[in-house]
Amino acid sequence: MKVGFFFNDPFPRSGGVFTYQQDIFRRFLDLAGESRHEFHVICEDDKEGDFAALPGRAPNVFISPMRQRPAPEPPLTVRRRISRALRSLVDGGKDPMAPPPIKISRAAEVLARKGIEFSWSIGHYEHEAFDVPYITTVFDLQHRLQPWFPEVSSDGLWDVREDFFRRYVSRAAYVITGTEEGRREIVDFYRVPGKRIRVLPLPTPSFSLEAPSAVNAERLAALGIGGRYLFYPAQFWAHKNHANLLRALQLLNADGTEPFQLALVGSDHGNLDFVRGLARSLGVEQHVRFLGFVTQEDLLALYQGAFALAYTSLFGPDNLPPLEAFALGCPVVMSDYDGAREQLGEAPLYVDATDPAAIAAAVRSLINAPQERARMIAQGQARARQWTASDYVRGIFAILDEFEAVRRCWQ
Repeated sequence: MKVGFFFNDPFPRSGGVFTYQQDIFRRFLDLAGESRHEFHVICEDDKEGDFAALPGRAPNVFISPMRQRPAPEPPLTVRRRISRALRSLVDGGKDPMAPPPIKISRAAEVLARKGIEFSWSIGHYEHEAFDVPYITTVFDLQHRLQPWFPEVSSDGLWDVREDFFRRYVSRAAYVITGTEEGRREIVDFYRVPGKRIRVLPLPTPSFSLEAPSAVNAERLAALGIGGRYLFYPAQFWAHKNHANLLRALQLLNADGTEPFQLALVGSDHGNLDFVRGLARSLGVEQHVRFLGFVTQEDLLALYQGAFALAYTSLFGPDNLPPLEAFALGCPVVMSDYDGAREQLGEAPLYVDATDPAAIAAAVRSLINAPQERARMIAQGQARARQWTASDYVRGIFAILDEFEAVRRCWQ
């Protein structure tokens, strides 16, 4: 089959989405030669040169840009309308009041131009090319499960998400999700037949699997980190639950022993000022390092030097930071949201992340039981190696092979 591969090269500051998409794309380029299909990377027009120059591109991978359209014409004046009507009569008597022809999307145009028979996108793409069978991916349906969070509901976002899932998920040839919990949610909310939903777990990010094992103390010092600390990489959205983690830090440091620092990284999505203010009001501001967006080298150092990853997000059923922590030898204390145990097994220490006392107690238990902390590290490293980006890409190739027999039924 001719397969269109939509890839929009998101910004690093988009967080986990960037990590996931970059990883899958790189492994796709490495492994495409194993597949019998012809792949066309669909990209923006101005990215064609960058993609064409990628090293090691297999001979069955082509670059197919979406052409930019000219800017729309200004509204017609009465004089121009009359002139256009007269020209149309001269040119063959076309009705000047007839509706314009239906315009298809740029993505649909390139698929038609290249004769694409199937398309695959590794993120949420509204490419309006329903005539071509496609794979789409669902990371979460939290707007249905927890609609009160502003990041999935305010300013019309709930309706935007709902419109996307109703249109694109319902019509997909295959829907990819990371867990059986994700499959159940898709079936329950959108009535997609279960056999069209395929579970491919989120892969452990390659950068964490391939990192050197030594802790970079100089980088930590440059970030203002000294002594023992908890680490939480998360964008500043309300559902990331920084509020209860700060309250847990206050309880944890109230016993008079060596205090914990809390290292927070991530871009602001509207909740940072609230979190900073809460840290001040709780009296823990001096123990919290707001580091913003950090480099990958700093991220590795923060994972490797942390006493634990305190992952208190309330959204699931899949998340990448626990997998990154596993690979880098960092034990994980985390939310027990639906799907977490299926994705991550028994390597983390699960807590009710809306209960600050439970979070604090879990961290204290690792202080008092170093052998349990060592077990968690070893079990996490084993889990991190179970499923990689290469496994994920090969899973997609198997789906393409399966559908090929169906797609040959029409031209």
